[in-house]
Amino acid sequence: MIHPFQCILLCKLTSEGTPSVLLAASRFHIFVFSVANGNLISVWQDAAGQVLDSSATAQPVANASDDGSNDINERPSKRQKRSSPIKQSDSSSAEIVTEEGQTKGQLSSKSSTAGSNVIKLAVTSDSRFIVAVTDEDKSIRAFRLEDDGKSMPKRPCAIAFTPDQKTILCGDKFGDVYALPLVQSQSEIFPIQSRADSTTERNIPSNEASYAPSASLRTVHTLKNRKALQHQLNSTSKKVSQKTMEFEHQLLLGHVSLLTDIICVSMNRQDDLSSHDRTYIITSDRDEHIRISRGMPQTHIIEGFCLGHTQFVSKLCVPSWDPQMLISGGGDDHLLVWDWLSGRTTHTVDLHRWVSDYIDRRYAGSDLLGPDPIDRDVVQTQHAKIAVSDIHSIETVTAVGEVQRHIIVAIEGVPAVFILRVAQNGAIERDLAVSTEGNVVGLTVSNEQSRVAYAMDTDHQLFSRSQVVDRNDRTQRPRIGSLSFSTKTGLWEKDMELQNAIVHGLCDLPRSDEQIMDGETSSNRESVGLYGLENLRKRGSDN
Repeated sequence: MIHPFQCILLCKLTSEGTPSVLLAASRFHIFVFSVANGNLISVWQDAAGQVLDSSATAQPVANASDDGSNDINERPSKRQKRSSPIKQSDSSSAEIVTEEGQTKGQLSSKSSTAGSNVIKLAVTSDSRFIVAVTDEDKSIRAFRLEDDGKSMPKRPCAIAFTPDQKTILCGDKFGDVYALPLVQSQSEIFPIQSRADSTTERNIPSNEASYAPSASLRTVHTLKNRKALQHQLNSTSKKVSQKTMEFEHQLLLGHVSLLTDIICVSMNRQDDLSSHDRTYIITSDRDEHIRISRGMPQTHIIEGFCLGHTQFVSKLCVPSWDPQMLISGGGDDHLLVWDWLSGRTTHTVDLHRWVSDYIDRRYAGSDLLGPDPIDRDVVQTQHAKIAVSDIHSIETVTAVGEVQRHIIVAIEGVPAVFILRVAQNGAIERDLAVSTEGNVVGLTVSNEQSRVAYAMDTDHQLFSRSQVVDRNDRTQRPRIGSLSFSTKTGLWEKDMELQNAIVHGLCDLPRSDEQIMDGETSSNRESVGLYGLENLRKRGSDN
């Protein structure tokens, strides 16, 4: 049984006539589905410790070369496959493979058989490159025709691209933001060593190695102090390992708190002398701050702050139609809409009341709650504090040519997609809350198709982050849902065709991969954090 998809991404391939694909991450797998028919095109797996078969060849790849076109006369190079070939029902395909001889794309060897969980997915604006963040090995992987893995010193938690789509901006849990080239030239490639060799070890100097604590087990009596003493004794005989990044990188800026999200925005600024484009980096952290910094190479200059949140800020969104507008959400009961250049709040959207009303409506019988639903009073108590898990913007066009603008929001542990409408004057108001079959854990949008796709949790009860469902019930619950905007009615409607197609596409999963995921224990399944935003909430907070 497949683990729920913890993050999903819609992207359109650059080849003409090739349908868009949906990428879905389940633990340490990335599935590639065709949006047109739901066929499972490819599966990538971070199989740590697995030796890549150099004799395996890849199937045709639906991807563009550096110049945006495929040369059919040139003999394709030999590639290594990540998974078993999957039978295709059409000629189009998309795979994540590695070029033979590219040492920078090989996986590091690890002693465990399990891979690193994929926690973030991002795509460049031209859909030529996909970037994935994996947690255990703290790596950023850039995909085109090869897997380019970059192991970071601290675990990445937020990624973005510069406007030229050539640089990855990576924020880690220690508040630092790094710039990494998306594709390095051959002259810039550093040798990537195995995990054991990727750390630089140094012996402790002799004067430190001979150090012995003055206390002993005879003089220390409490359990806490004995543990501290034992830790000191153990540390004196160990080597100090310092991890180095064996690839081109640049430290741009830093927060004093855990960084939660990052956005790079380019705007045209006019002054008394000229008009020019300027890039800004917007970052948020656990300490309720939203920081506005200049783009590269002036990231040390802080333009200002957007201060107004009283809890952690988990998500940022800058709509494509108004780069000066910023929507932020997190542990507060509301969304804040900013004019971020001036640091001024323009609108406030009450989410907590909306979630509370939605819970009452769903328990009133208008929607199914599934078997053994949780008591409504318990649900209301659990969601007395809400956490925004995702925010996206999308533009749609009606049959008469009217442009409508929407903000799509997901709340952690709530089985619904909340859609807000942006008025012509910039005001944001409620539109509708779409009920889903499971708690929404990820969102992705496609402006070209006026579509919203969402990943659902199949392991837990509706409205619950901890209470699991019966194993047999998990197979009956869908993992992917979709909404499409109807140009005729001007309303959002559920797209059951895509949902059913993805279900059938999962049937094409090779039996070997299915057994690997089906054999995971409960403890292993819980290692993937579908819910973790409440951990950002500071203890003792009344908000």
